[in-house]
Amino acid sequence: MAKNFEKQNPDIKIDIELTPAAQYFVKLDAAAAGGVAPDIFWINMPYFIQYAKNGLLEPLNSDIDKSKLDMGNIVASSVKAYQYNGKQLAIPRDVDSIAVWYNKKLFDEAKVSYPTNNWSWDQLKAKTAELKAGLKGDAFPLVMDLSGDGQDSYLNLLYQNGNNVVPIDDKPTDIDNDKSIWVYHQLQEMMKSGQLPTAQQMSEVKTENIFQSNRAAMAYAGSWLAAPFAGNPLINDHIGVVLMPKIERQSGVAHSLGFAMSSKGTHKAEAWRYIQFMSSEASQEILAKAVIPANKTAAKAWAANIKNVDVTPYIETLEFTKAYPTAGTNTPKWQNIWIASLKRIFMGTDAKKEMDKSVKKISRVMEK
Repeated sequence: MAKNFEKQNPDIKIDIELTPAAQYFVKLDAAAAGGVAPDIFWINMPYFIQYAKNGLLEPLNSDIDKSKLDMGNIVASSVKAYQYNGKQLAIPRDVDSIAVWYNKKLFDEAKVSYPTNNWSWDQLKAKTAELKAGLKGDAFPLVMDLSGDGQDSYLNLLYQNGNNVVPIDDKPTDIDNDKSIWVYHQLQEMMKSGQLPTAQQMSEVKTENIFQSNRAAMAYAGSWLAAPFAGNPLINDHIGVVLMPKIERQSGVAHSLGFAMSSKGTHKAEAWRYIQFMSSEASQEILAKAVIPANKTAAKAWAANIKNVDVTPYIETLEFTKAYPTAGTNTPKWQNIWIASLKRIFMGTDAKKEMDKSVKKISRVMEK
């Protein structure tokens, strides 16, 4: 993509610097603090507010207004996530979404009907109960990763049950309200009944490994696993994927990376030309070979590029997803406090008592 840009813009040389994910923000933080951040860099949602609040990102509104870039054709939740004080400070590059995979052989073995795109949480629970009764051996009815930030598990359930997670309209976080406690209880009960693996079991084996070894009838999984699942000959002739079930509303989590421009950069005009080029439909269709592009038209090319399984539910869910939850200038810090509490809850601790203990501390960090 960069080479294509250079061919069309011979007066500009793009120097791409590859950095491993674990080191990326450590390196970028140091460069930004020293006033030597790259002209263009990727930003993600958890770090965005920190960079925006400290004036490290160049506002792009005037460049967008003068360009042919159609912001209406970019996934709306991601566009909004990169706005701060009325300014657009990054252009979404790609998006992740979540869907539910199912193993047809295991459903057939248990004599359970396959899930569909218009199902509900109650129907999912009914199917897991039927699967639990009908499956032989050590296969699980359902798996989801509850050990991390919840992007491909509990965050979706909280959104679907009417929660916002982060403070909205001057209201406090709702991760400790009755609707959230209901979600935690649902997961606890499903682990106790064997409809979900226990937290201990899930800490030992990755969700994707269980599903790819034909040991799970259903799995919540991010779009980054679509190509590996569909390309795996051990399962790809008997798997399918559907939208996540609805609870109170249809919703889900969508995260993205965004192209940002350094406010301290010395090549802003050139940087914008590159960002605009990379955001074009033609460039985004090239990106579709690897990830879901933020451009909604090009996103369809991502689904078309994945063979053997129809993965369009990942694209369809983007119409009603909410952005990955961020609050304050240190999202990773309050997330880690919350994750520690949730780990105790998923190990069996009383959900209400645990959240009562931790929510005040989480709220203080969210407000900073």
